[in-house]
Parts: sequence; C-alpha cells; structure tokens
Amino acid sequence: MPVLELSSDVDREKQGRKWLAWSFIFCPCHLPFSMAALGFLFGGTAFGALVSRNTLGVGLAFGAVYAIGLAIGFRHIRAATKDIDCSDGACTVEA
Repeated sequence: MPVLELSSDVDREKQGRKWLAWSFIFCPCHLPFSMAALGFLFGGTAFGALVSRNTLGVGLAFGAVYAIGLAIGFRHIRAATKDIDCSDGACTVEA
C-alpha cells in the first residue's frame, strides 16, 4: 500500500480533521441510528439478519473503527503542530 506523503503541515492538519469527522459517524453513541439505517438498507437479506442478531458485535466493531479513526486523526494533527511553540504567547489564532 503506498504511503501518502503530505506536503505541508496544513495538509496534515486537514487530513487529520477529515479522519476525525469521518470517525464521528461511527461513534457508539450514534449506534441506534446506525442500526436503524443498517436495518433499513439490508432488511430481508442475510446481512440484515446477521446485523440484527449481533448488535453487540456491531457495537464493538463500530467502537473499534471509531477509536482507530480518532487515533489516526489526532496523530495527523499532532504531527502538524509538533514544531509550533506557543510558550511565549507569540502564537496567533487565525479565523
């Protein structure tokens, strides 16, 4: 699998923010909505029966995807900001 080379800190931060945004779709607190959507999409199929009978497994899978997405997103953001030193108060926040 090719490694994605990001050209600047801004690109790394944008990539991290994208990972965070997509991972929140799999947040376990959204599981009732996700299960309803999966039931609607796959109702009457073998996959739908598997999902409806294994809610704990689906919840654990969603939780794992959520945790991995958060870890990758925060890693990108941390790497983008690791050389910035704001201890002297010289950093500015751009809106």
